[in-house]
Amino acid sequence: MKGVIIDVDIYQKIREMSTIQGMSQRAIAKTLGISRNTVKKYCDGDSVPWERKEYNRKADILTDDVLKFILHCLEEDKSENINKQQHTARRIYQRLVTEKQFAGGESTVRLAVKRIKGNIPKSFIPLEFDPGEALQIDWGEATVYLDGIKNKINLFCARLCFSCAIFVMAFKHQNEESFLEGQQKAFEFFGGIPHKTIFDNAKVAVKEGFGQYAKIQNRYKAFSAHYAFQPLFCNIASGNEKGLVENLVGFSRRNFIMCTLVKTRNSIF
Repeated sequence: MKGVIIDVDIYQKIREMSTIQGMSQRAIAKTLGISRNTVKKYCDGDSVPWERKEYNRKADILTDDVLKFILHCLEEDKSENINKQQHTARRIYQRLVTEKQFAGGESTVRLAVKRIKGNIPKSFIPLEFDPGEALQIDWGEATVYLDGIKNKINLFCARLCFSCAIFVMAFKHQNEESFLEGQQKAFEFFGGIPHKTIFDNAKVAVKEGFGQYAKIQNRYKAFSAHYAFQPLFCNIASGNEKGLVENLVGFSRRNFIMCTLVKTRNSIF
């Protein structure tokens, strides 16, 4: 009997339990409440669950812009410190409708306000790491001469959080294919896969939201499930959460690319 088709979340758990925790197929099946045939099918990563047409639902009404607006309202209350004149969920909803043409329901906004106010423990990204625990990734831009023509290129930068080892790869476009290929090449270069990757909330990885509220893009979710790592996304205005790789972007531009420009210009002129 063949195993049933599963969703990406269950696939990710199977891969994590197998590759990171070293659990047996029997133990994984018992823990997840699924058949051993299903575990066997997906355990080694040879079969993947997204090789089928996925259900495409309507995008969530809680976009990144809406969540930022709610957060801004709550931060306004905190700065003014007038307890009896703070935003209620209803008032935030009314402002969203008026100022942002919000088309969702008031109950949706109430839930978002409740979550953002801290009824769910706030997630944070630690700044100290163990070997192999985390990898910070980021994009940067640089200018080079290709065949004598001035061009802008995109630098995919990755840095291990413990050893600070670096990986930089240039791409013509900053798109989803380049984003995934850059990580795959970085894993090959470092000779292993970190338990976590840390990135900002760019659309190449996140559908909507930010930080702990980020909703991951389908292909990146499948990619992280297959390689059994956990994607983490920075909170708003928290560049320090991936400061190592942000420094690498500038270092690469000033050192690697400047050398390229000088050498290429000398050959042209």
